Amino acid sequence: MTLLFCAWGITAQDKYFPAGFDQFKSEWYSKQLRALEEPSLLALAATRKGESYRFLWLRTFHQPIAIRIDVNADGTSQLTEKMTSGAGGYDPGQLVLNKAFTLTKKQTDAFLGTVKENNLWKLPTTQNDQGADGAQWIIELSKDGTYHIVERCSPEDGPIRTTGTMMVHKLGKVHVPGPTY
Repeated sequence: MTLLFCAWGITAQDKYFPAGFDQFKSEWYSKQLRALEEPSLLALAATRKGESYRFLWLRTFHQPIAIRIDVNADGTSQLTEKMTSGAGGYDPGQLVLNKAFTLTKKQTDAFLGTVKENNLWKLPTTQNDQGADGAQWIIELSKDGTYHIVERCSPEDGPIRTTGTMMVHKLGKVHVPGPTY
């Protein structure tokens, strides 16, 4: 069965992560993103001009959350927040939250300023920070044909924590059940 994300023209067979990215994580994260009915930013980068950012928050025992910001030509952006009923370290479950709304130019500029300040485009994809039963913090960046992914395990501070927290709490205003590590 092929699942089609009509607005994006993305199918479940589309690849979410680039060659060379950890195979186990690629399969795990892709399964979660499909359950969240999220498009592949890697495929979008290859097929269209534009700018999108996604924070995927996979807490081992709590509901997976994705926040995506798609920047519009007028300087505003569309924020989409999604959550499934499962657990980030296990079965993703079913989509239980799917809301979208427009961010103002001021909000969009503040977010893009955070991306720039935190130098997200230049951060290494991974670090040797794997812990047990924490949370994967994954940020994907896609702009005008370029794609980059950065992931960290339960960051206590730093650019990934700052950006992810901004996307979930300040811009998305998602009520987050469970711990926020």
